Amino acid sequence: MSKMRPGGRRRRPSLLTQFGLLSIVLLAAVGIVLGARLQEGARRRTMHEAIHSAEIITEVGIQPLLHASDLSPDSISVPPSTRAVLDQALRSSVSSRGVVRLTIWNTQHRIVYSDNPALIGRQFESDDELEEAFRGETSSEVTDLTAAEETEERDFGTLLSVYVPLRVDGQGAFTTDEDGTVIGAFEVYMPYEPIARSIASDTRQLYIALAIGLLVVYLCLFRLVAGASRRLRKQAVENAFQATHDALTGLPNRRLLGTELEALLASHEAGSFVALALLDLDRFKEINDTLGHRCGDELLCTVARRLETMPDITCVARLGGDEFVVVSSNVADGHDALLLCDRIEQLLEEPIEVRGVRVCVRTSIGLAIAPEHGDDGESLLQHADVAMYMAKKSSSTRRMYSPDFDDYSPERLGLAAEVRGAIADGQMTLVYQPKLDIASCQVLGVEALVRWQHPQRGLVMPGEFLPIIENTELISPLTWHVLDLSLAQCAEWRRSGVYLCVAVNISARTLGDPSLVENVRVALARHSLPASALELELTESAVLHDQARADETLRHLRDMGVKLAIDDFGTGYASISYLTTLPVDVLKIDRTFVANLLTDRTAAAVVKFTLDLSRHLGLQVVAEGVEDARTLAELLRLGCDHAQGYLIAKPMTADRMLGWMTRWYEATRPEAAALTPTRADLPPVPSMIA
Repeated sequence: MSKMRPGGRRRRPSLLTQFGLLSIVLLAAVGIVLGARLQEGARRRTMHEAIHSAEIITEVGIQPLLHASDLSPDSISVPPSTRAVLDQALRSSVSSRGVVRLTIWNTQHRIVYSDNPALIGRQFESDDELEEAFRGETSSEVTDLTAAEETEERDFGTLLSVYVPLRVDGQGAFTTDEDGTVIGAFEVYMPYEPIARSIASDTRQLYIALAIGLLVVYLCLFRLVAGASRRLRKQAVENAFQATHDALTGLPNRRLLGTELEALLASHEAGSFVALALLDLDRFKEINDTLGHRCGDELLCTVARRLETMPDITCVARLGGDEFVVVSSNVADGHDALLLCDRIEQLLEEPIEVRGVRVCVRTSIGLAIAPEHGDDGESLLQHADVAMYMAKKSSSTRRMYSPDFDDYSPERLGLAAEVRGAIADGQMTLVYQPKLDIASCQVLGVEALVRWQHPQRGLVMPGEFLPIIENTELISPLTWHVLDLSLAQCAEWRRSGVYLCVAVNISARTLGDPSLVENVRVALARHSLPASALELELTESAVLHDQARADETLRHLRDMGVKLAIDDFGTGYASISYLTTLPVDVLKIDRTFVANLLTDRTAAAVVKFTLDLSRHLGLQVVAEGVEDARTLAELLRLGCDHAQGYLIAKPMTADRMLGWMTRWYEATRPEAAALTPTRADLPPVPSMIA
């Protein structure tokens, strides 16, 4: 009885069964075709052997007994003496070779000799085989003498009739040369039954050999396919597992997590909560770089095993890299969800030993709760991700999602999508903020800051679009555009007699671009500027993202003569060892420390430490965010080189820059209104701010 699928549908045969049946049909068809070809080949071979035998009989046993004159056109029969000799030869040596009848024709279609006397002297209409013999080609046909000759009284059965041409050379002697003249033909009748038996025997053997060969081929092919089918089924199972699980830890991946979340959220009861905690291991890259990726993998597997041991957990998944997700549907409220984070931190408190090294694992955890923070898996995961990054930015190791954290919106994403067109349409413009040499009050350089003059939204600040595109391919064309505009303006100022150095910010993605050095060289040459006119500002995270590549790129830029600055110093990595190896010239102290220099002991300590460190390393220091004269005076007392901030000037357009500089120097030294003063005896602190 056939097995049925649910719903009454008959289950289809397996692919292996279908292959087996199909291959049998195909091999049978191939066997039939090959068998027919082989049978035809056997028949032709056997017939060729019989015809060749008839040719030998006539050439060796009959032809020497004749004279060419016996077959003359007017000859009716061979002489009686020749007939007697032919009869004797036919009865003795010739008949022993299986010849049933022998007939000799002349070219007038007359029988001049036959072992049947009734046929001698008779003239017959020509047939195709005889005409073919007269044209010099041996021919044959299968015939029945009783049906072919009305004078025949005996039943010879089925015979093979072979027509062999008789030729003479130029001297009238018989010859086998194909160039000879045909004067007649032999018609030799041989029993066909032995030939048919030989054909049948050869065909039978060929069919047996073919059947055995095809069977061997089928069995080998079926075995190969069966083995491949087993491997494919096994691989399919493995692929299905790998498609939904992380290859390293065996945990569910993002795809399976999404499926399980949707099912969980669809079935959870009203009034209950589902908590999703997104974990990111802190300083995992440092562990990878120090101990190697294999040790990093072992660490990830250990973290995965620990998370799986947590009680009352619905799901543990790995999203990739060092990010894990823990889901619990056994949560009473938000406070209970925060306790889940406590349990995770406690679970990972115990150091993990990797290759003899005890590693302490710290995490940043973002928490989102359904349905409060989303009623579907995608939004819940997205909001947990936002909360996790807020935890990383703050001093807390965990954060629960709040709409106040989420600066991202479809409108901002749509704005970022317009960036490429904005560059091409010239909507991206620059403003410049002066950098002041504190000791001399000279303005020696400016920082170029991008602004977007949007046709509908008006002026869009970089904080609204740069964070979204800085890790995409759009950041590079924007960087090249800003670099080109900055250098063009710098060249224009120099033509006016104002020699300023212009600073341009470079992202981590752009620093890793292999074309950075060449693009800078080409841009400087395009605007006929020396490399000293350009300063590139990079964040600590950009430099340390790939320190080996950054070191090589920065050295090329430094060798070219470009100045290099570390922006927002103090807010990034705790380690400062990179300052002793990387070719940087300037440190820019972040505004959060400068603004609190006079009121916060910690901020003051950071500033003093940075200044002391820079003096020992031979680096210049720029203080960002200077907004009052007291802070500027304190920076001067501490020995800071340069200052930048609203006290000096807000960012301004290029056309306002020259006027501002004139007013600045008039305010700081009324008697010196030169745009680029060279004397060093200017007042240490400006008395007026333009």
